[in-house]
Amino acid sequence: MTEPIPPAGASATTSIARPEDCDDVFDSADLVDPPLPRDSLGIVALDIGGTKTAMAAIDAAGTVLAGCRVATREPGEDMAHALDRLLRLAREQAAAVTRDGRREIVAVGLVCPGTVTSAGVELSPNLPGIENVDVLGLARAAFGTVPVVVANDVKAAGLAEVRSGALVGADPGLFVNLGTGVAAALTVGGRIVGGARGVAGEIGYSLVPGRPDEPDLESLIGGGPLVARTQALYALAGNGPPPDAAAILTSADPRLRAVAEHALDVLAGHVLNLHLALDPTRIALGGGLMAVSDRILDVLRGFLAKHSPGTPDPGEAIVAARYIHDGALRGAAALAWDVVRGERPRWALTTR
Repeated sequence: MTEPIPPAGASATTSIARPEDCDDVFDSADLVDPPLPRDSLGIVALDIGGTKTAMAAIDAAGTVLAGCRVATREPGEDMAHALDRLLRLAREQAAAVTRDGRREIVAVGLVCPGTVTSAGVELSPNLPGIENVDVLGLARAAFGTVPVVVANDVKAAGLAEVRSGALVGADPGLFVNLGTGVAAALTVGGRIVGGARGVAGEIGYSLVPGRPDEPDLESLIGGGPLVARTQALYALAGNGPPPDAAAILTSADPRLRAVAEHALDVLAGHVLNLHLALDPTRIALGGGLMAVSDRILDVLRGFLAKHSPGTPDPGEAIVAARYIHDGALRGAAALAWDVVRGERPRWALTTR
């Protein structure tokens, strides 16, 4: 049995959500395959994003016992202090649900953007400074003997989809995340393919073949870059702040429509290349840009039908993910339960 988690010191920036306040941490109530019969056991899941961090304490029956969303960074905060604060809050979440002695937190799942290798978290432009932080060391200091598993957020979201989402039964399957960042997760035999170094699926760095001067995929279709490319247009026209990325993709404004059409055409070409190279049973798309899923799916399906005529039904080959917004948090929970079972995927790191 692991040692109980003692309460952490009080902080002006943290608060413990009541169970009835936890519903908005997940899109829907059903969680990722709660695996154990003992409801006295529980895990903590954290999804650290570029802007917001979601966390939840979950028991073995799949019940969210406590949870919240907070800013990943506070004004003027560097990444080391931000991660320390987030882990302290997660520790307080765990302490709140174990205080009565009836539950025991047995693992923690932490996911974030970036390439997770044996050296730590690297190459994460959406979390600048994370490469200089000893993520495992801070996690070990926060949770002691309770094991913490650290993994890439998109691979975690792909794990959620193959366990209970849009990729169930798809072998191979491919999850593509379209959000602030762009990345993919390949699933084979119900497992995530990490690759030789654990960085498989980093398609955001992909270039358009034969066009080396073209920006990489994430710089074209990522939510942040989409907004950034419209800022100058709107500033020059005196229209005020630009719309968000989802609004850009559906805008009737001819200036924005040109930006959106180019970005979607490039995305469609990359998805077609992935489809041809990997021959997945199904491609599931998630992430914040899927708030306008009809627009994105129409373009990708049409492109696939035109350039890959052997595809039986593009409407079945390319689908929306089941967990568009909370897949990474669900995947973090699944990874924590896997550690409890004794499973430790090669594409993730654990504190012990």
